Amino acid sequence: LGAEAQLQQAKINLDYTEIRAPIDGKIGRTAITAGNYVNPGSGTLVSIVSQDPMYIVFPVSTRTVIELQQRAGGKAGTLVIRVRLPDGVMYDQPGKLDFIDNSVTGNTDTMVLRGTVPNPKRLLVDGELVQALLQDVKPTEALAVPRSAVLADQQGDYVFVVDKDNKVEKRPVKLGQSTPALAAVTSGLSEGDNVVVDGIQRVRP
Repeated sequence: LGAEAQLQQAKINLDYTEIRAPIDGKIGRTAITAGNYVNPGSGTLVSIVSQDPMYIVFPVSTRTVIELQQRAGGKAGTLVIRVRLPDGVMYDQPGKLDFIDNSVTGNTDTMVLRGTVPNPKRLLVDGELVQALLQDVKPTEALAVPRSAVLADQQGDYVFVVDKDNKVEKRPVKLGQSTPALAAVTSGLSEGDNVVVDGIQRVRP
């Protein structure tokens, strides 16, 4: 019985000499080579990174998270993530939001979000700094004008509009979420208004 127990223990110890990763991925630099003796104090033997799909983790303001959850009906997975690579090129594979943290980072008033992004061509690399863009489940329709057409003074933002008599008038506007190229106008303009976009510096009401 004693010899059988020793044999069983030897088989268990032998099984411990082979370590199998629970994931598929790319292996990094090996710290220990075959034939070396290792023990619990040897540290990390090697790192393996899952490559497809990849996780992208980013912070978003708490207010924005609440708005997104309300618009998505509490279904975070319906939100689409687009990724801009470090060279400024948009990654061609859209991802899905799959996790919203359960606490707020107090000093920044943000919440951590995580998305899953396909990586079939291995273009994304672990630890890479990218820009994440969240697309709402419902596209937002808004009037938009070139950002260069919007001016500002002490009263706020305004544009120059050509009326039906071909006269220029100053029109106060309120802006929504905008990009460097386009400004979304939430109030002050109506569809069909003619907005001056060229020669603004020479225009007067």
